[in-house]
Amino acid sequence: MKKSRHLINLFLIATATALLFRLFVIEDYRIASNSMFPSLKTGQFIFVSKSAFNIKLPFSGYELIQFSTPQRSEIVAFSLPDKNSITYVKRIVAVAGDRVEIKAGDLFINGELAKYQELDSDKSREIATSGPSIRLEQLEGGKPYKVQTEKEKLPNYGPVDIPPKHFFALGDNRVESVDSRFWGPVPYSCLKGKVLASF
Repeated sequence: MKKSRHLINLFLIATATALLFRLFVIEDYRIASNSMFPSLKTGQFIFVSKSAFNIKLPFSGYELIQFSTPQRSEIVAFSLPDKNSITYVKRIVAVAGDRVEIKAGDLFINGELAKYQELDSDKSREIATSGPSIRLEQLEGGKPYKVQTEKEKLPNYGPVDIPPKHFFALGDNRVESVDSRFWGPVPYSCLKGKVLASF
């Protein structure tokens, strides 16, 4: 009897610990679309640090503690104010106080063109089967990352000023992603965390 009770207590403690860990520390998600290709592919799992920016009251957007604010080039998970049940994964390209503009597929932040580097044709063919091209994009202060673009299919956007406590997020697959070009800037309060790893 005592052994059974001990096992039940251990199970309850382990379950509570796992739940708290998932609520406040790290949560896993599966990528549901190709909007972050080539960085993240459909079906991949990602780990999201829920305490990278803040700690929220569970099941609400109320912020208990803020640790930091999101930075350009970071991949984050977030919801939208009117779609809290859906989690989106995109890359932050602009933060509060920035001005963002897109011209012929090129990204401008505060009037400055992002740095671009074309991949060599062999590597590009390995990643993209046809049509869109893959190139490296780099924002000030960040590391380069791959984006998929197709200038003929990308309308110009902006300029748009990012208001306080908001960020502007794009999918790395600029051709297929639904992102801040459609929703506009997203409030910091909608952040769910920073993507740490994928597999």
